[in-house]
Amino acid sequence: MARDRLSAASLYAVLEREFRARRPASCSSCRVPLPYRCDAPDEVSANWSFGTPTPCRNGCDIVMAELLTELWSRYEIEACPRS
Repeated sequence: MARDRLSAASLYAVLEREFRARRPASCSSCRVPLPYRCDAPDEVSANWSFGTPTPCRNGCDIVMAELLTELWSRYEIEACPRS
């Protein structure tokens, strides 16, 4: 599955932009956790994840979980160059 390769910072910008567009209007304090690179467990899974969102009474944590599942199929974090 072909995915766009982004730096972790660029992926965070995408996540934050998408979250701001979808978050409940009643919440302005929640932020998306920083994404981090990890080994993909299989060929169809992404090579990144982010930490568990803080539970939110407005449902922001649910919005973030939905974003994660949607964007896993579209992006992957590019490997860091080795020195």
